[in-house]
Amino acid sequence: MRTLLANQQGVAVNPRQPKKCTGDSGFTLLEVMVVGAIIGILAAMAYPSYLEQVRKGRRANAQALLMELAQRQQSFLMVRRRYANSLDELGYSATSEGGIGSPLHQVAESYNIAGLSMGVSSALPPRFNLVLNPLQNSMQASDGSLCLSNTGARWRHCGSGDQIPW
Repeated sequence: MRTLLANQQGVAVNPRQPKKCTGDSGFTLLEVMVVGAIIGILAAMAYPSYLEQVRKGRRANAQALLMELAQRQQSFLMVRRRYANSLDELGYSATSEGGIGSPLHQVAESYNIAGLSMGVSSALPPRFNLVLNPLQNSMQASDGSLCLSNTGARWRHCGSGDQIPW
């Protein structure tokens, strides 16, 4: 047996039947536009901060690579009594090193790995000065070059008047 209820007008209503929507439910165009504007303002404020964090992350990857290269240079010096003149001598290949997760591949997206200056001096005592320049059209271009010497000195914007330690 079905139980039917009567509404205020006395018409039989099935309680299990969904109610019909009237024109009063939903959002108005103005409400949707206000929410869209708020989301747009928040995105406009957050996007530059996001880009700055990406730039810092890429710089940190490049700095980590330079530190690893310096460590390999020191090991190379202990074995061969001189510093390596190329990435190949340190066990890297500038063109074909590893896959997507390799340090060179990650850094190569923003920095000129092929143009990495080893800065090796054959004078006594031997020394090196690694210099890594950013790619011209990358977001790192404003970051300047990164330098690391055998003494442990680390600089950004190497050789210019506004060099700063990293």
